[in-house]
Amino acid sequence: MSSKTSSRSIRAPIRIGATLSSACWNRAVASVRAVAFWAAILLPLAYVPAAYGVAGFEQGWRPLGLIALHVACVVVGHDHHSSGGYA
Repeated sequence: MSSKTSSRSIRAPIRIGATLSSACWNRAVASVRAVAFWAAILLPLAYVPAAYGVAGFEQGWRPLGLIALHVACVVVGHDHHSSGGYA
């Protein structure tokens, strides 16, 4: 067996592993963006109970945390593109 052949046979699994790792990473990022996008859409529904001080929002810092979470979801999810074919 030549050193050229063994070198190629070692690099092939590394390339495959790197490709799989990259694909998994891209899928994970897309999933986090999708969740953040939809959370940014649905979180304003929680503003109504927060405005009236019900459902655990009696403390003053919790509505501020809700707003901060909403802003974070908007920032993370703003680059989400639906793959459903709707443009």
